[in-house]
Amino acid sequence: MSQPVDRSEGALLEVSGLSVTVTADGRPARAVDGITLHVGHGEAVGLVGESGSGKSLTLRAILGLLPPGAAVAGGSVIFDGYDLVGQGSRALRRIRGTGISMVFQEPMTALNPVVKVGDQMVDAARKRLGWGRAEARDHALQLAKQMGITEPEASLSLYPHELSGGLRQRVMIAAALASRPKLLLCDEPTTALDVTIQAQIIELLARLRDELAMSMLYVTHDLAVVAQLCTRVEVMYAGRIIERGPVTETFAAPSHPYTLGLLRATPDVDDVRAELYAIPGSAPGVRSRPAGCPFHPRCQFASTECESGDFPLRAVSRTQETACAFPERIEGRARVAPDAETGVGT
Repeated sequence: MSQPVDRSEGALLEVSGLSVTVTADGRPARAVDGITLHVGHGEAVGLVGESGSGKSLTLRAILGLLPPGAAVAGGSVIFDGYDLVGQGSRALRRIRGTGISMVFQEPMTALNPVVKVGDQMVDAARKRLGWGRAEARDHALQLAKQMGITEPEASLSLYPHELSGGLRQRVMIAAALASRPKLLLCDEPTTALDVTIQAQIIELLARLRDELAMSMLYVTHDLAVVAQLCTRVEVMYAGRIIERGPVTETFAAPSHPYTLGLLRATPDVDDVRAELYAIPGSAPGVRSRPAGCPFHPRCQFASTECESGDFPLRAVSRTQETACAFPERIEGRARVAPDAETGVGT
């Protein structure tokens, strides 16, 4: 069997064998199951999958912000040469902001509701970069303008609840960038926004990625966003990475039935009469994951061989890996891939 392709040399972020358990009713269960991924300097990587696949827990484990009841059970998170797993809260606070920043799905949970948004940005720059108030204030205003925030002086003098949803999201991204991080973690930051604002935010992130040469790990269930923003994609299911590769190649020729299902579920705006596709069944909970390939109960190509054994990632080309033992079964199947320019199905 082919060995997984190793392209992590010199990566800014390298996650190896990361496992996260969650405890409910006094019983731990493995929600993230030994995943390995990396993000290069200046690279944007998408982490995609359905809700409950472990994407958000992975981001929070990287930054040491796991919720109560969740804990890292194994593996390493190497950022810029340093292993973050097992570090104390003081060491992690030094990394947050200057090294790694995070943009959350809901800005009202990340922004302090009783502090004006401009002061939050200024405080981040002063604390992380050691700047004086005047210099940090100028930096905050410049970032606000980059975010397309009109009348930045007036907007930054407001509290979070006084801003619209789209403006709050822009402010949260600006606050995450205020300390000039090397890596930006994004946890579905546009899910709650209307499509117009969502497109503006994605375009803004793409521009900042290029202008600042900033690395990015972007969690989403929206493949169109990944097509617009990322160069590589990691597909996650039931706590595992089940496919990875360059976005263009993976979306054009997926090698795992789950990835194919996600692509087929992308609406095609050029054919409004086409029946919407949905992957049959539902993703298993952390306590009900099946033996063998975790996707086999929902897979139209599954056979008895898929019901037991291990299914690690293996190389299917120079740049792509899959955890499917029979990728040839989906070759030539009809598929719908999000267009990298428009972000919609083609």
